[in-house]
Formats: sequence, C-alpha cells, structure tokens
Amino acid sequence: MMRNKKKSSSIERFIRLMDDFAPHHHGPDHVWIFYLREKRKWVRVHVQKYKSVYYLTTSDSVQVTFPNSGYDEPAGLRSRLKIWTQELSQWKKSLLRDPIAAQATLYKNLPLSLRWGVMQRRNVKTLLPNWLPIEMELTAKEKHLLLSLLDKPDPDPQPTMTLDRFLDYCRIAYQANATKLSGFRSGLSGREYYQKYADGRDGGLLKIAVDSPEEFERWYDSKERQGCHPWEIYRGGNSTHIDLAVVRSERGGWSIYLDAFSSTRLVETCRIVLALNKASLPFKFGHKESYKLRLLAEDWVGVVPEGSDLSYAWHHFPKEWNVADAIHISWFFEENPEKRRALRIQLRQLVHWLPEQITNG
Repeated sequence: MMRNKKKSSSIERFIRLMDDFAPHHHGPDHVWIFYLREKRKWVRVHVQKYKSVYYLTTSDSVQVTFPNSGYDEPAGLRSRLKIWTQELSQWKKSLLRDPIAAQATLYKNLPLSLRWGVMQRRNVKTLLPNWLPIEMELTAKEKHLLLSLLDKPDPDPQPTMTLDRFLDYCRIAYQANATKLSGFRSGLSGREYYQKYADGRDGGLLKIAVDSPEEFERWYDSKERQGCHPWEIYRGGNSTHIDLAVVRSERGGWSIYLDAFSSTRLVETCRIVLALNKASLPFKFGHKESYKLRLLAEDWVGVVPEGSDLSYAWHHFPKEWNVADAIHISWFFEENPEKRRALRIQLRQLVHWLPEQITNG
C-alpha cells in the first residue's frame, strides 16, 4: 500500500486491524473513534476514510495520512502505533466478550480531560474567578441598564439612510471605547474614526455623497460591496470583530444592526449599546438572548477535550445549548490544586457530559 513497506508496516497493521471494526458514517466518509491507553496516559484516535485514503489524528496533535508515498514514519510514532495496535486488539476482544460491559468500563475510566460537556457559567466562575471577567469591567448600574435594553423590542426601521447617518453611528461607537482603542484621539469625525479603526475594505462606501439617500441606496444595491467588509467597524477574526451593519428592512426603510458574538468583545459591544442608547440612536442588537444569559452567568460554557482548539469550539456543540465560550477542564485543577481529588469527583456530576461516539462494533 506504500512504497517503503518496512517504514509503513506499523501504520499498515493498525489500519488493517481497525478495518475489522464497523465504521460510523458521516456522509460519504467512514469514521472510526477509539480511546486507547498508553501506560497512564489516554489518547483519542480519530480516523476518517475519504476515497480510499485514511486520515488519522489524535488528541495530542499527531497527524498521519495513509497511504502516503512520501511518508517517513518517525521512530517515536512507530512505537506508539505498536501500543495502539495492542490496545485496539484488546478492545476488540473485550467487545467480543461483552460489548456492554466493555463500553461501561471505558466510560468509567475515561479521563474527564478527553470528554465534551457543558457547565453553567456561574459554576465556572466560582472555580475560575479571573476567567473572562465581564462582571469586573461593567458596573452594577451598567449591567442593570444593559439587561433592560436587551429586553426591549427592536425599533422600527428608519425611512432613509445616508453615509453621514451611518458615520454618526460609527463616531458614537468608537467614542464608547476610547480607552480600548489604540491611539485614540477625541474630537475626530465619524469618517476619520472609521478610516482608522474599521476593516478598511469598505467597497466604495466612503466615495459616495455623504447626505444623499439615493446615493446610499444605489451603492447598497450595487456589486461594489460584494466580498468587502464595510460594516466591520472593529477589526477582528471571523468571530472576534464588531459589525455595525445597515440592513434594508423587508417592510421598507433601514435598520442599523449591531452584531458581535465573541465574549472577548462583549464588554466593548455592551459599551457601544449603552452609548447608542444614550445618544438616542435606534438600532437592533444581535445575539440578545446569548448576551443576556452571559451577563447573568446563566449560559452554558463548553468543556472541550485537551488538544482541541478553543477559538471556535462553540461550533461543535448542539445549538440548543447556546454555547458561546469554552474551557479545558484542566484549568479547574490548575486553579484549585488543593481540591484536585475532590474536584474530579464533583465535576463528574456537575458537568453535563455530551454523548461520546466510540467505535464499538
């Protein structure tokens, strides 16, 4: 299956044994998931087969493609594959003896650090008081006002929109976070702030007449802004930016839509909410319910296996949990080393663990 059989024998033996197990089906792909023990350490091995090629990844960042003509197997990986093959053989024997007992034993012994779950923010904050200190950056008065604003119905659309009107919103939005913006200078115009702090790909927005509703509508309907980011007023990544978008209403007219999902921008966004409200500038606010639950510490925080990326982990949780933020469970033990043993017992009950998909047939 590979040009150099001697170098490929360990991965080949593992794949051959793995093929004895019935795969899970994800669309056209076949997937196998195993939890294997290496002495006192556990590893999650995920193998995905696509068009006769196997892609193996592990919880500790090993990546192997098989077959791969240019593959040169490191000695360290070869020894690990030997252990994994032995463990996989034992798992197969256990399943043949008693599949229910085998799975029950595995779940009992599986380290919490390799599992997916959710935990209420209030409990997370009790154990990690310095994690995402939203409550330390917003006063009780600000929080109370924010919660009341989040409960308000959306305002009616505005009959017309101009560039000047949009930039007025931007000016207030930037002034709301004067201490957070690098090189901030007071007294600038909305255009000057926008040019300094927005994404920059405005799609020709700044070239239109500032006071013409007709010019704004023509630009809005044109192809100029396709592929551009005219509404990204605070630069960031795919989920770490702040948008202030103009949206045409189905009922006619225009709405300003403030949208930012990431909790790393939550406080800045909340300050924009307060500033726009103070300036009597009507707007719609995205993720209202999520923000409300986060401010009340009543939302669910994702617990993500070690080795998994936290940045976009919320994508991996069922929508009904409304997960916005994620942590590694090891953080609890690092923050509370004197409670390590008790915490391990408590967290097994306190975290709502998600179902694990394990290859068992």
